[in-house]
Amino acid sequence: MPKRGISVTLQDDNLLWLKSRTVALKGRSLSETLDDLVTAARTSGDVPGTTIRSVVGTVDIAADDPGLEKADAYLRGLVSSSVSRPILVREEPPPYDVSGKPRKARRRG
Repeated sequence: MPKRGISVTLQDDNLLWLKSRTVALKGRSLSETLDDLVTAARTSGDVPGTTIRSVVGTVDIAADDPGLEKADAYLRGLVSSSVSRPILVREEPPPYDVSGKPRKARRRG
């Protein structure tokens, strides 16, 4: 699932606790720990009913195919057109030349 960067403001003691938890659980980052906490809270089932929102209306279904009978053919067409496009494949050069000396890194920019 894609992630999105946000800004979060925390009290100093909460930030210290979050950092400590990240280290204790050998987490990769503070963001990962915070994301895990939010996911656990969201999926625990201990959520007030008033905070649950419906997803009704978030998906558009074509008016000419309300039963989605044409969906399989449509998706097959998308995949077929995607697969039929040519792609360029290049091999990466070896990190060392024939003499065994490391190659110089190219400067970017």
